[in-house]
Amino acid sequence: MEEEYIQNLKNYLVEFDKLPIAKKKITALLEADNCYKKGKIPIKSLPNLEFTETEILEHLTEFPNIMELESHLLDFREYIIEEYGIWHIYSQEWLQDLKAFLANEQTLMIMAGNAVLGKFLKNIICTDNLDWRHQDNERPNPWTDVEQLDALEAVKKYLNNVSNIIIEWCPDSTDTDIKVLHYLRQKKWKGNLIVLGEKQGATNSKAFWKEAHLERPVNLNQHHKPFDFIKDHVYLAK
Repeated sequence: MEEEYIQNLKNYLVEFDKLPIAKKKITALLEADNCYKKGKIPIKSLPNLEFTETEILEHLTEFPNIMELESHLLDFREYIIEEYGIWHIYSQEWLQDLKAFLANEQTLMIMAGNAVLGKFLKNIICTDNLDWRHQDNERPNPWTDVEQLDALEAVKKYLNNVSNIIIEWCPDSTDTDIKVLHYLRQKKWKGNLIVLGEKQGATNSKAFWKEAHLERPVNLNQHHKPFDFIKDHVYLAK
């Protein structure tokens, strides 16, 4: 998929060279892909990849493929998942906000996937049972060390040693998140449970979203912008 998807983006870049609103979106995706190839993170958040109805109507005559382009742009997340095993797409700007919030305190990341986020954080323990390797991306290729451990078992093992727990893009097909929440409540844990995902949408269980007491802190969301049809945000959960 890689060569075809990226080549199509490059073709669209030529086709839409005279339409700045399109060129900006295409260029941002090519730059992001280039960063991932080098094991880096894009500097800025991706722009919104959709066009407004007004933009489409205004430019449809001169650029008849504008809706086809939008559809291709919106395939970017699926491309990143298949090519790199990355579900959560974020920027260096947001990463700095997260680092400031964590303040170098010991942190546990459960269901870490390829631990792309974990690579850039200090005092982090990344864990994952790797059962996702038979799904969209079959080649786990962690960016940093990942301890193969079930999420709840990881919480039980490290709870007393960490000030933060991160759940990042938890699958919506598991109830592990609600089990973790119940365990933390049972233990009266006082740390920060940071959840990155789409409320009642693409990530986490319905039970979790229904039961968790959620706060959406401004300092963790100011540089975390949804860019496609998945409206993910950063939450503190209790």
